[in-house]
Amino acid sequence: MSLLETALAPGTPDARRLRLHVPAGQPPRGGWPLLVLLDGDWVWPPDPPLPAAAACAVLIPGHGGRHGPLPSLLAARGMPAQTGMQTQALARRALDFTPPAPGGGLWPDPRRPEWQCGGADAYLDALLGPMLDWAAAQTRLDPARLSLYGHSYGGLCALYTLTRHPGRFAHTICASPSLWWREGHIEALLDGLPDRLPADARVRLTLMAGTDERWYPRPADPHYPRRPADGLPTLPRLEALGRRLAHVAWLDCALERLDGVHHGDALQASARRAVVLAAAA
Repeated sequence: MSLLETALAPGTPDARRLRLHVPAGQPPRGGWPLLVLLDGDWVWPPDPPLPAAAACAVLIPGHGGRHGPLPSLLAARGMPAQTGMQTQALARRALDFTPPAPGGGLWPDPRRPEWQCGGADAYLDALLGPMLDWAAAQTRLDPARLSLYGHSYGGLCALYTLTRHPGRFAHTICASPSLWWREGHIEALLDGLPDRLPADARVRLTLMAGTDERWYPRPADPHYPRRPADGLPTLPRLEALGRRLAHVAWLDCALERLDGVHHGDALQASARRAVVLAAAA
């Protein structure tokens, strides 16, 4: 794949580092399918490489140009804790990927009160405007084959995108979404999905979670290590979300289980799967 890079609003608080990976060769007649890979900075390039059949363009929006492995991945690989740069990227991620407060505006993160949340509307304005415009100017893309992927807070953002811009992406791929965030706030928003979309469009939603995943919605206590018994199993609530969305006629919802996978490992596994799904769209 070839790599194209740019920065939007460099040197400002709204700076965005964008990477676009384009398959080798000529695009299909209608253009390449495109996957917007939220959190792609943490998992790209894929290891091992993806099969040749998974041919789609991949857009990776960064957070202020800062990137690096997530703490869970660092710990799994026996590496040091995150640096200040990575902490700043995680704080920006929490701001970008979370819905605004009910009255509008920002509100504190439930687990890290020093972080601000609620910036998803501004983030989506940038993504659906200048970010996708830039990607479309680099190579021929198929506007009917756009997919959006997110994991954890990124999965929360993917679901929020579905509520704010239904039908904008043909396929939303949502791994381990933080449904616990703000006591199910996103589920209430999903209850407001419209009954119909213009031109009777149909949208796919793929939910994913590891069978060994658990959420830890409360702040970590440095004096007591987390135990599996302290967490909330991910799958039951995700299964309930699938049932909750079954009435939406224009939404084709499916659930994929990642056997033997924990939350951190689900990022790698689900991102690989997302590329395959986007290429086959």
